[in-house]
Amino acid sequence: MEQPPPASTGISVHADGDVSQNGPVTAVFLLNIDRYTAPLLAGWVQSGNRIGAIVVPGFRRRPKGFSVGNIRRRLQRRLLLKRYLGNIPTRLIEFGKPYDWDVLRRQLSGIEADVLISYAFPRLVPQDALAGFRMGGLNLHPALLPNYRGPHPLHRLVVDGQHAVYGGVTLHRMSVGYDEGDILAQVAFSEADWASKQSLAHSTATAFRMLVSGAVPAYCRGTLSGMPQPEGDFIWAELEPAHMMVLSSMPMEHVARLWRVLGTVPGIYLRMADCNVRLGVQIRRLGPPTGRAPIKRWASVEFDLADGRVVHLTYNRLLKRLIKVHDRLASAKIGEPHLEMRLFGQSE
Repeated sequence: MEQPPPASTGISVHADGDVSQNGPVTAVFLLNIDRYTAPLLAGWVQSGNRIGAIVVPGFRRRPKGFSVGNIRRRLQRRLLLKRYLGNIPTRLIEFGKPYDWDVLRRQLSGIEADVLISYAFPRLVPQDALAGFRMGGLNLHPALLPNYRGPHPLHRLVVDGQHAVYGGVTLHRMSVGYDEGDILAQVAFSEADWASKQSLAHSTATAFRMLVSGAVPAYCRGTLSGMPQPEGDFIWAELEPAHMMVLSSMPMEHVARLWRVLGTVPGIYLRMADCNVRLGVQIRRLGPPTGRAPIKRWASVEFDLADGRVVHLTYNRLLKRLIKVHDRLASAKIGEPHLEMRLFGQSE
């Protein structure tokens, strides 16, 4: 397998580095508004740039056309924008299935934007839609390309045990293929960034902000050209049902990391004689492996792993709510990650 571009092809820029300001850049963002993307929007504006519009995923419509859940999600978006952007007026455009690009183009027709910036959009953006932007489209991909292209890079990195090798975020040009365009910049993660779900989320959000605030303006001003991705047979990062199954041959540390990344969505499971049990967090280690079959009790399951017999809670609605509370408290204690950004094809 080919490796990511070597360090000699780029230069290092620390998280507190700055790009000279030669006038604002206007971008249209194609992404959901969440804990990963709200900080990058704030960083974009604080760097002196402008948001032309934010195109957010459309929600599924119920037959009666009304959904309390959809109202709640729209309110959450607005609250996040208020928290990170303050009173800056921001136009939101909902765009969902069947993804009529002609309609979206008409909605964006009055916006003079330099570039489209995308994250986690489930469809390829047509080339004629990208042609409406002076600098085309850029995408944020949570892995070090060209490795782990595809829809589930974070999940597959952990499943394959390659998180410390190819973990990070890549900013690349959008092209006719998924995640195949020229690489403009990358931020690599260390093992410490995967220590908890909160640290991974914070490091990802910080990397997004660095790349958007630092590399995108340089690209739009013509001082960053990027580098073509090498050809080769790289792993396609798509999650299969087998990837979510916990096996007795796995070490405890690997299962704990699977839980941090896959546990709440889409879940991890233990195969038992009569069913698959969805696992929650590990609550204790009982001792060495025993060779005995798994034992399911009320709200917990006991089973062997490669280096110990453990007890996990089973996943349910109560645990889901408790995890949300815990995540909010834990996020407040996360320190700033030590990240660096590498730029590719930079000119003086």
